[in-house]
Amino acid sequence: MEYELPCCVRGYHVYKAIWTAIDGEELVCRREPTNGGDRYAVAVLKGETIIGHLPRKMSKLFSLFLRRGGSIRCKVTGSRRYSNDLPQGGLEIPCTLLFMADKKEIMKVIKVVKAKRFIMD
Repeated sequence: MEYELPCCVRGYHVYKAIWTAIDGEELVCRREPTNGGDRYAVAVLKGETIIGHLPRKMSKLFSLFLRRGGSIRCKVTGSRRYSNDLPQGGLEIPCTLLFMADKKEIMKVIKVVKAKRFIMD
């Protein structure tokens, strides 16, 4: 089963020297448990290179989903913009996340997303 969620890739201001976002580009998401700032961090990768992270406020949900055997792909849907919910600002890239797993795991994600109103736009 699959589920799509509008989201963003955070930290573009850090990675823009090594990556230029291309609308429609598909990227891989992977847990990054060694991240010193967030033990639930989910990195967005182009090949084997980290080019950003999924939003911290959702990282625990996404990390657990990945740990339980699901996969998340990230499709770029626009060009860089300033983060509107971070006091320090920063650049982010709008995207759509594609969750793939069995129905039970997808339904858990949908339930939490709806309850917490994690929709990013």
